[in-house]
Amino acid sequence: MITLNTIHMKKILLALLIGTAALAVTSSCTKEYITNYLPGISYSPTVQSSSWEEISVGLYQADLEFPELDETYYQSGTVQVAIRLPGSDSYDIIPATINGVHYSVNYTVGWVTLFAEDRNDDYEAPPTMSVKITLTDADAGGN
Repeated sequence: MITLNTIHMKKILLALLIGTAALAVTSSCTKEYITNYLPGISYSPTVQSSSWEEISVGLYQADLEFPELDETYYQSGTVQVAIRLPGSDSYDIIPATINGVHYSVNYTVGWVTLFAEDRNDDYEAPPTMSVKITLTDADAGGN
């Protein structure tokens, strides 16, 4: 015969069992944060007007030795280049055409090469300018 005390005892035991199971499940879980912090670093060299070499009519090239651009950045990172011309309050990300001159960039390990193609008829070397080169780490995509 089941008494009232037996029913209460079973309810208490069931509540304790559920509470213990819930405590065991929630306390064994830990939050795991995966942070892929891939910072970029910027360098701001000045390229003098005299640094540009005319490699064909109206096409100029400026080679910047850049030892920070190592094999790791070359293979897996990103390289971004922007220029600021005299009198400008902002940087222009290249490739870009500014005042009839098309600017572009090429890079390899240890070097960044700027190009300026003068699409006007005056064919003058580009002016002295500020260049911002940003190297950003990235994880290789597995290919």
